[in-house]
Amino acid sequence: MIFKKGLLVFISSVVFYACETKDSGIQYEISHLLKDSIPLVKINMRFPADANGMTILEFPNDAWGQNELHNSLYAMQMVNFEGTIQKNSDSGWIVLKYPKKIKELEFEYQLKQDFEDDVSSRKIYRPIITPEYFHIFSHNMFMVPKNMGPELSITLNWLDMDNRYTIHNSFGSQERQQHMEKIKKEEFGSAIFVGGDFRVLRDSIKGNTISLATRGDWVPFQEEAVLVVLKQTLTCQRNFWNDHTQEYFTVIMQPFPQNDGSSFQGTGLTNSFATSVSNNRFTSMDQIVYLFNHELMHNWIGHTIKNDNEEEQYWFSEGFTEYYTFKNISRNNINGLDGNFYINEINRTIRELFSSPVVEVPNSEINYDNFWTNFDYSKLPYYRGAIFAFCLDQKIKQRSEGQVSLDTVMQKIFSDASRLGQKMNHGYFVQQITPYWGRGFEDFFEKHIIEGKKINLAKLFDELELDYVPESNMYHLGFQFAEDKKTIVNVDSEGNAWKAGLRNGDEMVSQSIWYGQMDHKVNLGITRKGTFLKIEYFPTKKARVPQLQLTQNNLKLFGF
Repeated sequence: MIFKKGLLVFISSVVFYACETKDSGIQYEISHLLKDSIPLVKINMRFPADANGMTILEFPNDAWGQNELHNSLYAMQMVNFEGTIQKNSDSGWIVLKYPKKIKELEFEYQLKQDFEDDVSSRKIYRPIITPEYFHIFSHNMFMVPKNMGPELSITLNWLDMDNRYTIHNSFGSQERQQHMEKIKKEEFGSAIFVGGDFRVLRDSIKGNTISLATRGDWVPFQEEAVLVVLKQTLTCQRNFWNDHTQEYFTVIMQPFPQNDGSSFQGTGLTNSFATSVSNNRFTSMDQIVYLFNHELMHNWIGHTIKNDNEEEQYWFSEGFTEYYTFKNISRNNINGLDGNFYINEINRTIRELFSSPVVEVPNSEINYDNFWTNFDYSKLPYYRGAIFAFCLDQKIKQRSEGQVSLDTVMQKIFSDASRLGQKMNHGYFVQQITPYWGRGFEDFFEKHIIEGKKINLAKLFDELELDYVPESNMYHLGFQFAEDKKTIVNVDSEGNAWKAGLRNGDEMVSQSIWYGQMDHKVNLGITRKGTFLKIEYFPTKKARVPQLQLTQNNLKLFGF
């Protein structure tokens, strides 16, 4: 699975409607055209000039994991005045200089796709412009004057596009003119715009519009089934939080080719969620169910309930989101998934946590540098926070004899955040849980979240009267690659790789590895002293890691 969490921008609301063009603010005219056989998006913009004769237009060269985005600029020109245009890639600016007497500027630029190969998970965040369609994120598409302040008045006019040509974005669908009054600059910059051969499926939840925009021929599922999952997900989440305030929401789903395995990624945006999904037989609807349920939950955990210190509270914003992903899917039977799914996902998360090489690092080490550069650190708050939430949920239910659960606390936290602007910090969280847990919770929190020590799950399962086995198979690749990524080193003499014949110094010729998947065999082609050998084994190893059993007792205790 590929998912770019670093790119996440949380969903928010904004007022949008069609109206006549305003005289103030920024007015954009957008058209999709072919010029010398090159597909382009042309943007003409008009906005008030600065009295000092210079305007800086914000257009990042590096953003959302992408570099050299200025390569997508095909042409720029001043329309109603003579002056100079300077591209400052380091600052992410386009600098316009002009006579001071100018009151309004008219500036035009064209965008092109700056890569020739197929769309991929790595290319999806660059402007995609083909003869059939375009798919562009706002910061890659619309230049914005730097001096216009935090709130903008924006009009979008879509030109030369008949009704067969889809226009769809974070602010509406099939509207040839759109106006946004007093929209925050970051909300306009956190949006997506698509046009062309996209298909739009629509539905509603309590009178609020939801839609799915997609294109191409899907191999793994029907898009109508995806819309059903989307509606189920949003309905359950909005009901859980008792929040049906969002009048418009859309998911834009872009397919990309991939030969082996599956991958998907997504970005939460203003009134929208943009995702790209591998279009092959290895991709499943259950993956879409997970993607929607985790990422759309951030509309509340992360957007309304904000972290006081971002990475410091990732155990909550990512870990509790992960736990409620499992819980909401299973208790609402989304795509037919039930209590067995819940138990399987808790077990998988336990295995992932206990096999992590950084399993017991303190919370302070989950900082910006580690989280965004090291995969083990980036996944740790998901696993640690989810298992911590599971423990709290079960203990609160047990101590209250089923009268309340972690749900009660979460809804109180949401109420405090939405009414009072309360942010999530450690002191506040301990204060909220203590009335339900009792004395000693602060020490429990300090030990297992702040210090990062593993919870004694066998002891906990005994206290909760849960059925479990004390040990289980864990994913264990059984070797490492050398720095050259070709040579085998550190083969575990007690692992299945060694038993299958793999040795230190073997040279890799071919490989098929499903990382993290215990039920897929590892298939390696290696050479040893000039001889080619095939190595095949299951990447597992027994460990003292408790796992819940799929029993009626457990299902009953979990509320299924």
